[in-house]
Amino acid sequence: MSMNSYTIVFLLFVLCSGAAAYDALDPNGNITIKWDVMSWTPDGYVAVVTMNNFQIYRPITSPGWTLGWTWAKNEVIWSMFGAKANEKGNCSMFRGNIPHSCKRNPATVDLLPNAPYNQQIANCCKGGVLESMGKDSSAALSAFLITVGAAGTTNNTVKLPKNFTFIAPGGGYTCGPAKIIRPTRFVTPDGRRMTQAMMTWRVVCTYSQFLASPKPTCCVSLSSFHNASITPCPSCSCDCRNSSNCVMKGVNKPVLQCTKHMCPVNVHWHVKSNYNKYWSVKMTITNFNYRFNYTQWTLVVQHPNLNKATQVSSFLYKPLMPNLSTNDTALFYGRKSYNDVLMQAGPKGNVHSDLTLQKDRKTLALKKVILSSVLPHADAFDPLDPFGNITIKWDVMSWTPDGYVAVVTMNNFQMYRHIMSPGWTLGWNWPKKEVIWSIVGSQTTEQGDCSKFKGNVPHCCKRDPVLVDLLPGVPYNQQFSNCCKGGVLASWGEDPSESVSSFQISVGLAGTSNKTVKLPKNFTLLGPGPGYSCGPAKIVPSTVFLTADHRRKTQALMTWNVTCTYSQFLSSKYPSCCVSFSTFYNDTITPCPSCACGCNHKHNCIMGDSEKLKRKGINTPRKDNEPLLQCTNHMCPIRVHWHVKLNYKDYWRVKIAITNFNYRQNHTHWTLVAQHPNLNNVTQVFSFDYKPLVPYQSINDTGMFYGMKFYNDLLMEAGPSGNVQSEVLMQKDKNTFTLKSGWGFPRRVYFNGDECKLPPPDSYPILPNSAEKRPFSFSNTAICTILMIFLTW
Repeated sequence: MSMNSYTIVFLLFVLCSGAAAYDALDPNGNITIKWDVMSWTPDGYVAVVTMNNFQIYRPITSPGWTLGWTWAKNEVIWSMFGAKANEKGNCSMFRGNIPHSCKRNPATVDLLPNAPYNQQIANCCKGGVLESMGKDSSAALSAFLITVGAAGTTNNTVKLPKNFTFIAPGGGYTCGPAKIIRPTRFVTPDGRRMTQAMMTWRVVCTYSQFLASPKPTCCVSLSSFHNASITPCPSCSCDCRNSSNCVMKGVNKPVLQCTKHMCPVNVHWHVKSNYNKYWSVKMTITNFNYRFNYTQWTLVVQHPNLNKATQVSSFLYKPLMPNLSTNDTALFYGRKSYNDVLMQAGPKGNVHSDLTLQKDRKTLALKKVILSSVLPHADAFDPLDPFGNITIKWDVMSWTPDGYVAVVTMNNFQMYRHIMSPGWTLGWNWPKKEVIWSIVGSQTTEQGDCSKFKGNVPHCCKRDPVLVDLLPGVPYNQQFSNCCKGGVLASWGEDPSESVSSFQISVGLAGTSNKTVKLPKNFTLLGPGPGYSCGPAKIVPSTVFLTADHRRKTQALMTWNVTCTYSQFLSSKYPSCCVSFSTFYNDTITPCPSCACGCNHKHNCIMGDSEKLKRKGINTPRKDNEPLLQCTNHMCPIRVHWHVKLNYKDYWRVKIAITNFNYRQNHTHWTLVAQHPNLNNVTQVFSFDYKPLVPYQSINDTGMFYGMKFYNDLLMEAGPSGNVQSEVLMQKDKNTFTLKSGWGFPRRVYFNGDECKLPPPDSYPILPNSAEKRPFSFSNTAICTILMIFLTW
């Protein structure tokens, strides 16, 4: 066995054996939740909770994040702005004013975008959606204000919440304990004065794909211009448990489309063309889930030539450099209002784009494919977004007679992983017998037993409240800043301003000072499905706020953070997308592997020409998010197709297409991340927005593509409109560019932050014999890995 063979085997072993929440492409990615106590109340404090998604490419999509914790004592939430607890809990012991939540383990969710203004705070009301840090850092932040009662009223008496949980919107995040940090400092708008929070604690949540799902949720197929064969997704890539209920022709059980791979999403990578100095790839993402579309989807690809990506035609693109010295990973995502939503399985259930990369003559080769198809990381570390996370910050803004008011802010610091509809769900456990008196910008899903309360009844009396974001159309008096987006959070890389969600919560029966407040614990975050694991709440320096006129700074009375990280393995044991390849130099199309996303839905999928698609309500999502996939060989909700389209003298062009095969889900704010060594020389992306992702700074081989607003940032449900596509033009690097050995295909592909299943390397399109004499071939071929992480649940 050659040394290269040993290297491939070792890579596979290492990547499959990890169990920790570590993402090699995003080693520092996490969700940081900071609680800034802004003021003390007679029985607690008011805090602003800020969540920052420091994950490079993992956003929190709708229905958004759900942040939970357990109070250290008997704290309650008197009120909240910008968020709400999804359960009120038992507030029966209260007379008169009733807390917003009395649950000891409240779960908070973001308010929807259209929540009333008097319920909003800064960075709230986004429906729990947090953009990834790499996609849009301004939208990777979420915050809310919470008033906590029955808590400590000084720094010495406040007890930090514990057992933080972060769901964004599914599982996968594990949160560490809350840790007290230096109080956050706030600068006034005029920059002449600085204030600071009374107390601040922070919680860091990291994501593990293994926790989110034990099986992949997508698969990858490959094709190339130089080979007529199409490498499909591997059979049962996403498990074949759904093969008995996927939708076949004549069967009316709307779930996944029947395919061999049974994956909700298929990403197809097609080496489209080979020019003198450039080569092009077409990427297509296809959704095979008839019940789910992907908003703010992201696709992450790793390929050594992504450091010279010249142009991405229809997706937005960002290079990811998690290790600074390596630039071989890219984030792709849809352009807003164009192809950022990957629709449900059907004619419109796909998006695609072309990618052009400049050749590196030292590495590019299409003669012999030696790409290693790597399984999803079982831990919560994303090598393309090492710092990506969902950070939930609790800023105690004021104390109440029996608790405090806090602003809870969730920031999606994942560069390309967002939280799409139905948005995040945040839960936690109260450390004592806290209740939530009120929430602004969010709400709890259950009120709980509040029978012991007379007069004012808390919003939630459950000890383990679960919060969801409010919908955009809520009254203004229920809104909070950055709330009310239906739980949808954009990824930080795509839109930082839309990656934040916040709400205000009033906690009762809690500490009324920094010393008596007990931090919530056991935080859970669904985004909207599993995959996120949240660490415990940690006290951090109090958040400092700057007034609108910049002349004064204020600070939270107490702040703690919870960080939630994503693991695709936790989210789903099967991929949710797959990748296929094709090229201009070979008629063979490498399809997604058979059952790439598992064939669990094989027996209740629906054929693309079925008369059942004409039935009313066929595209209506179900509460359990059960997909209705188009019957395909791969059975993935999403397929990404990478086509190497053209090869010019100094440039080469790739077309990327993302197809949605889910008839029940469209994808808003979709993201696609690709890793390829030529992404460092992206010249033009035609139809997508593109951002290079440089998690390791010294390596510029990763980019994120996403849809253009109001053009293709929505990937529609499966059907004629269920696809988005773009072309990428890349300048060649003559030292590395080649079309041999599968060099033109991405090393990693992520859709909505989840890894996609790729076909076996030996099925990649190859150069014809006559084309092997091209001057671009080199003996040192690149061993590369292709991943796609897709956050949907």
